[in-house]
Amino acid sequence: MQHATALNVTVWGDGEPAVLVHGSFGWGEETWREQRPLAESYRLLLVDRRGFGGSPAQGRVDFERDAADVAELLGDGAHLVGHSYGGVVSLLAAARNPHAVRSLTVIEPPALGLVRGNPVVEEFIAGVDGAMREARDASDYHARFLRNFGFSARDEALAGRDLEAARSSWAERSPAEADIPFDELGEVRTLVVRGDWASVPPIAAARGRVVFHAVCDVLVDRLGAESATFPSAHNPQLLGEPFNDRLRTFWEFV
Repeated sequence: MQHATALNVTVWGDGEPAVLVHGSFGWGEETWREQRPLAESYRLLLVDRRGFGGSPAQGRVDFERDAADVAELLGDGAHLVGHSYGGVVSLLAAARNPHAVRSLTVIEPPALGLVRGNPVVEEFIAGVDGAMREARDASDYHARFLRNFGFSARDEALAGRDLEAARSSWAERSPAEADIPFDELGEVRTLVVRGDWASVPPIAAARGRVVFHAVCDVLVDRLGAESATFPSAHNPQLLGEPFNDRLRTFWEFV
C-alpha cells in the first residue's frame, strides 16, 4: 500500500490497527517478520521509513520527519510499536498525537540524549560518528557499525534492499539529537522492551547492554512505563511468540 506521504506500508490482517516502525538497516517486513501471527487478530501496518524498503529516500533520514509520517498513519487510533531508531521515531510520533495512540511499545530506542555523560554512551556515540566519517561505502559502514556494538563483522558487499537500507542508515540524523517530550507522553500507556544481552560476546554485552538499558531505565522511570526483558540482544521481536504474547497481553489490556 502506497500512503499519501509516499511511504510504502505493508498491511497484514484485519481488526484493531497497529503501526510497526523499523529501525536502522531494516524495513517493515524484514524487521517484523516474526510478528505475522498477530495479524490473526490485528491489522498490522508495517511502515517502510523513507529510504528503506519500498519507500523512496527523499533526502536524509531524520527522526522528526519520520515522526510526522508515522503520526499521520495513526488515524483515529492505533497501537504503535517501534524498534531501535524506529523507537525514537515512535516516541516523537506519539507525542505529536497522543490521543490517537492506544498504546506505545518501544524496543531499545537509542534516545541517547537522555543518558549523555555516561562514558560508555559517549564512547558508543563517538564510535558511530567515526564509522559514518570513515566508511568507504554503505557496506563498509554496516560492518563498522556492528563492530562499534562489539560484534565481529566481516567485510561483505551488501545488495538489494540490504544495501539501500545501509546507505540510508549511513546518512541518518543521530538519534542522540532527539529531544523526548515527556510532558506530551505522560498519558500514553507505554511498554519499554529490552534484551538481556546475555548470549552475546562480552564486549557487546558490556557496551550494548549498558547503553540501551540506561535509556530504557530513564524511559520506564519518566513515563511510569511497563517493562519487559527478553533473552536476546537488540532484536527481541525476532524471538517470535514470547515477544508476541507479551505484546498481545499489553494490547488487550487497553
